[in-house]
Amino acid sequence: MLNFNNIQMKNQSIISKKNNKMYNIQNINMVLVTALMLVISSCSPEFLEKVPLNELSAEGSYQTQSDAEAAIGAVYGEPANMSQHYYKWQHTVFSDMRADNTHGGFVADFITHELHTPNASAYEPLGYAWAQPYRYIAGANSVLDNVPGIEDPNFSDSDKNSVLGQAYFIRAFNYFQLVRIFGGVPLQLSTDDADLFKSRSTEDETYAQIEEDLLEAERLLPKEHSSNFLTRTRGTKGAAQAMLAKVYAETRDYAKSAEYAAKVINSGVYELLPTFDHLFDGEHDYSRESILEMEHVPDGNVASYHPLQMLPPGDFSQYEGSKPGSSWEVAYHRFNTITTDLISAFDEMGDNVMIWSTVVTVNDRSKITQPNYGYGDDTPVSFMYKMGRSGEIFGAWNVMLLRLADIILLRAEALNAIGQTAEAITLLNQVRARVDLAPTTATSQDEVKLAILKERRLELVAEFNRYYDLKRYFNDNTAMAQYLNGLTDDTGVSLGYQATADKLLMPIPQAELDINPNLEQNPGY
Repeated sequence: MLNFNNIQMKNQSIISKKNNKMYNIQNINMVLVTALMLVISSCSPEFLEKVPLNELSAEGSYQTQSDAEAAIGAVYGEPANMSQHYYKWQHTVFSDMRADNTHGGFVADFITHELHTPNASAYEPLGYAWAQPYRYIAGANSVLDNVPGIEDPNFSDSDKNSVLGQAYFIRAFNYFQLVRIFGGVPLQLSTDDADLFKSRSTEDETYAQIEEDLLEAERLLPKEHSSNFLTRTRGTKGAAQAMLAKVYAETRDYAKSAEYAAKVINSGVYELLPTFDHLFDGEHDYSRESILEMEHVPDGNVASYHPLQMLPPGDFSQYEGSKPGSSWEVAYHRFNTITTDLISAFDEMGDNVMIWSTVVTVNDRSKITQPNYGYGDDTPVSFMYKMGRSGEIFGAWNVMLLRLADIILLRAEALNAIGQTAEAITLLNQVRARVDLAPTTATSQDEVKLAILKERRLELVAEFNRYYDLKRYFNDNTAMAQYLNGLTDDTGVSLGYQATADKLLMPIPQAELDINPNLEQNPGY
């Protein structure tokens, strides 16, 4: 049983060092969240499915099956406003805006206005991108440290394995987010670790830990949970296999990537929805295409200005100070705006299905008004429809984290990379057929590689893939940097990227460097 008094003493010591300011979230929240994760024992099934972490008492302990299940449920629910802020806004900065799918305007554009300044490491989204995964990791570590010791005779081995498997999955999933953004990071693998100021592990070491955790998750987790809701919102064997497919693709082990993608595809648990629009219409959550999605938990803090940043110009008079033409509206209405290059890519593909579920305009929130692709205050502006449903601007929607189409295309990419191009074409055409596209005309290995990249771009807009797909495609940091530096806005003016080969990772947040003397900044910052 953890000693909460000792935890409090450790926290106070560290807080005093920072003069009660923001301290190292990676390390300290590990302790804080652990304290919060000490669970109450009287929980209903409904509570176990949706309980937020911040509602748990610090006065309980890990003694029963209910405690274990409440603890892992709390990690998934932790805290709604933070997690949704991260996945519904911040994460697209590091995937789509960082590449060629979206861009911002005015001070909202992280890439052109913040990243290449001397103060880049102090930019707020970096703090969230570092802190939020470590919060989940802390909760997962608490479960892994304490659940094995529970001696409840009613706690079956299979149920205990499920809880532990989910914790391994959560830890791996979040280290994967960190390593893709920052490279190698400190590996915190236990709540009992006395070293609060760890140095960074290498990128290879970080990926090795992720792989180890996911393989253990795959071994322990069931194919499905007791309900469809839980199967789609919790770690499962298929979710672990899907993540292994992505990890192996990132580390260029394409044979293993293809192997694990096949396990997902052939599991019998997942299938493509026949209608693409249904994926994001709010009426088909927890579908058979979904491998993992984040449940929306209403929270007053979610209904803040952040969803506004996804919107085009319009009458937002319900927001004080955000009427059209106001400084707030001008500053934020162009945030994460879809580029005309992406619109053109839809057009060049001949797509007439995906585009309608991906972008909207101020005049019609369900259609694109062509040919007005401009970004002036008086013209329709497209934005992420996937980031919000028609008529909903407060963010009340689930976030798709893993789905089958992604894994099918990933297997196609992997098979093509190892020379099995014919099978790769078959898989590519399977995804194209769902949105009424003709079979690809690509035949050579290089042509198919490019065709898969294009298909992933259009299929997976705003699903946290584009930047990392480009890195795999180029497989050369210099070439990747040159591509980014060549991007222009919708008038043909350079977006102002100043990327170099050593700047393809994000800078470590300055707040973390200030508190942890053992952290080293990424090159170029």
